[in-house]
Amino acid sequence: MAIVSIFLLASTGWSQLARGAPQQDLLFFLSAEGYENLSSSVAGIEDSFLRPSADILYTTNSDKFRFLGEYFLSSKESELERLQAGWQVGDQAMVWLGRFHNISNFWSTEFHHGQFMQTSISRPGLAKWEDDGGPTVSHITGLLLEYEYTRSDESALAFEFAAGLGPKLISQEMQPFDLLDPQSGHDLSLSYRMAYRPDVLSTSQIGLTMGWNEIQVESASNPNLANLRNIQQLTISLFADWRWANYRLITDWTYFNNKLRPVNSAVTDEFVLGYLQVEYQASRDWTLFGRGETGFGEDNSPFLSLLPPYAVDRYMLGVRWDLADTHSLALEIADVSTQGSNSTRNNFKELRVQWSTVIQ
Repeated sequence: MAIVSIFLLASTGWSQLARGAPQQDLLFFLSAEGYENLSSSVAGIEDSFLRPSADILYTTNSDKFRFLGEYFLSSKESELERLQAGWQVGDQAMVWLGRFHNISNFWSTEFHHGQFMQTSISRPGLAKWEDDGGPTVSHITGLLLEYEYTRSDESALAFEFAAGLGPKLISQEMQPFDLLDPQSGHDLSLSYRMAYRPDVLSTSQIGLTMGWNEIQVESASNPNLANLRNIQQLTISLFADWRWANYRLITDWTYFNNKLRPVNSAVTDEFVLGYLQVEYQASRDWTLFGRGETGFGEDNSPFLSLLPPYAVDRYMLGVRWDLADTHSLALEIADVSTQGSNSTRNNFKELRVQWSTVIQ
């Protein structure tokens, strides 16, 4: 779809098109999602909702300069998601300044906020936004460097490095630095990403990411945060997004090392979270998909216990119907278990339906 190609160009790194004539694009990603908990109520999780949303993306490039702005609005929140200006250095490098999506979170940098872009309705728990109960940083405000090297066999290696301000933990959520309401208390976030593509024009890739986050804590915002000063978080991820024939496989497995630093001591917390999503395009208009999510060593995680109920184990099946090039309907059903020991885990089944579109 031509419209999808335009968005991918706008939301990824440097590109050949950036060297051509000046271009501006304004895209509107609209969606409406319905949710229903098919089991008994679970504390901290909504029983049902109907949530319309709009994601507005503007990009422009002229010679070596590029600019990108993204604003997200829904019945739940309103936020300036990205605002970044970039300059192309040489033929294969870009330097960005501003607020951008964390490169160590693969799903977020692949699909961003445009629901139409992802086949599934839901995001994996690992990829949830930090202010929606996600376990790691989604937004950084600072410097982003991108470099891509094309090898002699036409394969490509991409390298990215980011440094800037990350979120702070307030009550039960990590709140990123807000350009429209800047406040103190945000500390350093560092990210690195390396990816390999078998062909320079291929969308298939495998890679490695690493992140380091200093998360400041507002201990007075929640009794569970009393005496907790900050959290040092290290993440190491292996990811893959691979296509062959009518299939697509998306997977990400992340190791977490969290050091919770109260006033008098420190607690180290280690675990692994991951997911595997498989998609099958049965015809031009119909796609079947499923995803499994799980974790290792997270049952009694003191870090995850500070966040809203985290869905560690989720097994989901779904179908998507593309009515036209720019409209889709999707349905998902999932069996979900939240983080905790056997006595504190909650298990429930959920149903989601969604309409999404993109308008240029």
